[in-house]
Parts: sequence; structure tokens; C-alpha cells
Amino acid sequence: MSDWSLEQLKPFGLIVTSQQEEGDLRALPVLNLKQWVDDHRVIILRRFTSLVNTELPEFCQRLGEILEWDFGAVNDLRVKPDARNYLYTNNEVPFHWDGAFVGRVPRYIFFSCDLAPAPGKGGETLFCDTTLVLVQAALEQRERWEHTTITYTTEKIVHYGGTFTSPMICKNPITGGQVLRFAEPVLDLNPVELEINGIPKESQTEFLGDMHELLRGGDVCYRHQWQAGDVVIADNYVLLHGRTAFTEDAERKIRRVNIL
Repeated sequence: MSDWSLEQLKPFGLIVTSQQEEGDLRALPVLNLKQWVDDHRVIILRRFTSLVNTELPEFCQRLGEILEWDFGAVNDLRVKPDARNYLYTNNEVPFHWDGAFVGRVPRYIFFSCDLAPAPGKGGETLFCDTTLVLVQAALEQRERWEHTTITYTTEKIVHYGGTFTSPMICKNPITGGQVLRFAEPVLDLNPVELEINGIPKESQTEFLGDMHELLRGGDVCYRHQWQAGDVVIADNYVLLHGRTAFTEDAERKIRRVNIL
């Protein structure tokens, strides 16, 4: 009998729950963790003791090389009164993938939740499985994406910034399969601008609106309602992720590590 139970989520995802009240996260085999992410795209680990201070990056090193930022390995995602970037507010975070602006795209995103908004207060993290989006897309839609490239630009005010260009359809560097790479424009602190090549100018507003709806469809998007203590590992090669806005009185603190 294993020390954990498994529950599959819809449309994708897996909850791994410790059979003990405070399980030891470090007792989970790394090969299991990687296989679960490969199979389910995102895994939620519950009833495990939180990793504090240096324990968090030390554990993440078991999964691969850690992407270091200006501030170090651990990004403290919480509302900051002097925020200069929308990530550190209670506002919505549009869909994107991590690492694009620095040219080193992480394999995994590791989240550890210290404080979670109460149900109904918002702050859910959204994960979109782009392989499902591609499977369900009409042939005409896929052909349009295959001929579309987007240049993204943002000022480097926090830990990322600059300009990069990406085709909408790329190869998964592990499997060679196709994935969708698309980040929504940001009209907030530290805006992200898009220059879309392959979509006529007069059709771009409609295109962005269609993508907004498509990525949030119930058959391709998993909405994670955080609980304090949750650890989430997500496949950054396949998924796009974002966040819903949360109320000003809600407490939300999540530590994030990017793993190459």
C-alpha cells in the first residue's frame, strides 16, 4: 500500500494526497513526480508538510536545474503596496508561459501556497492544456496559427522584459509534439504589447477575443482553487497559465520556482 492516494481531475490534472496528516514531500520519488506531470500536465500535492526557507529550492533541484532570477530562485507572489508589475497586485494575470523573455523556458513550474483566498474571493490559477486546444481546433484555425508569429514587448521593470518573437505553434522539446505558444496582451502595470504577423490588422481584435474565450474553455482549462499548503507542479512546455483577480481583503501568498 502506497503512502498517498491519487485522484484524476477534469479536464486534466492529478491530486496526490498524503495518507498521513503531514506527509514528507521529500519521500515522494522524483521519477513518480515527473511521470505524473508527463501524464497529467499538472499535479497537486496535498497534506504534505510545507518546505520552508532553503528547503524549497533544495527540493526543486531534485527535478532539474533551477532558473535563477535577479532576486534568486524563489519568486514570492503576493500583493505588494509598491508593486510596479501586475504579478504583485490582486489583478487578473492573462495567459502566458514562463521564461520566454529570458530565452530559457523552464520545464516545470513549482508553486507552494502559504496563504490562499477563501472560496469565492478569486485568485484561482488557470492552466490551459494547449495540446487539447490544438486537437479540438478546426483545420482552418490551425492553418492560420501555423502561419502566425507574434512579437512580444515589455519594459524590464521587474525580473523579465525586452522583446522576443515566437511562432504560435512550436515543438515540445521533450516529445517533439506540437504545442501552442501564445501570451495575451497585458493592459496593466508593466504592459505587454503584441505585434501579430499573419492575422490581418482589421481582424486582430476579434482574434484576441476568440483566443481569450478559447483558452478558458471548460474542456481545455483547469481552474485551481488554492488551499493553504498546496504544492503544484505544472508542465510549462505544454501548458499556458494565468490567474483570476482576487478581492482586496483576500490573502494570497504563493512561492514559485522555475525548473529547467
